[in-house]
Amino acid sequence: MGEYWGKPADSMCYHTSMTKYIFDFDDVLFFNTEKFKKHMYKCFEEIGVSYDTVKKYYAIEKEKGWVLHNLVASVLIGENITSTSKEELSEKIMRECKNFVNNELIEQIKKLEIRNCYMVTHGIKEYQLEKVERTGLGPLFAQIFTVLDIKKGPVEMICEQFKDDEVVFIDDKEKRFADLDFKKYPNLRKVLYVGPESIAEIFQ
Repeated sequence: MGEYWGKPADSMCYHTSMTKYIFDFDDVLFFNTEKFKKHMYKCFEEIGVSYDTVKKYYAIEKEKGWVLHNLVASVLIGENITSTSKEELSEKIMRECKNFVNNELIEQIKKLEIRNCYMVTHGIKEYQLEKVERTGLGPLFAQIFTVLDIKKGPVEMICEQFKDDEVVFIDDKEKRFADLDFKKYPNLRKVLYVGPESIAEIFQ
């Protein structure tokens, strides 16, 4: 099912009918592809490593489970870069995370009660949670789940827990909805996030 970080939701203790929201992190709450990775490649280029070269290392690291710190180490060693350390370059990249959040969506989330908000993110637990921590978004969510494969476990667990409530699951990848049992959980509604135009659909 995956692991979670954070305190149990208050609504585990008492229950009132209220919509629950489950948000993906990368490319929904956090502009991972559009902004963070572009920033990452720029930082590598500044130490003399081209985009194409980094992409080759990235492809290898992605097979193992994508973690920035491992990519940085592989590039520095493989390209014999000594002008910076793994720690320095990783920090230079990661410290900008707070500048790549989806402010338009987050402003709407801030209007919700924390106990109604969940996050389910795909990737290596430590790396995903570091990105979440760097953005400062963690306190907006009752629970944060990390998964290495499908999101079915935590999503359907929340649907089961709040059978009388609508549960809205927001993700930018259609494949994340494919294995969900919408017949068993008629309270579940999916929203494919494609950009700011999706925000109204989330909160309709």
